[in-house]
Amino acid sequence: MYSTINKGDMVYYARIQKKNGTYDLCELKVRTVGEDYFCGMDKKDRHVYLFGYNALGDYVFQTRKEALDKIHAAEKNKVEVSEETYYEEYWGEYLWVI
Repeated sequence: MYSTINKGDMVYYARIQKKNGTYDLCELKVRTVGEDYFCGMDKKDRHVYLFGYNALGDYVFQTRKEALDKIHAAEKNKVEVSEETYYEEYWGEYLWVI
């Protein structure tokens, strides 16, 4: 993996959220490097993610292929998530106070 992370490096974040069925691959450009953390900005939506160095190899990878392999392995064992969402509305007495 990486011996060091430098500003400007490209890393790939396997964003896996099993509870809601989200499996994304984010291409990040490292913009800040600290003693025990680094942060990268997504090239598409410019969202910034903060990681500790222990994330390297777990869900942040040097190559796109490694990140895709991690995502595909997680998708094979995914939990079925319902498409329906139920909302509870509250029409309390303070709703209409002006």
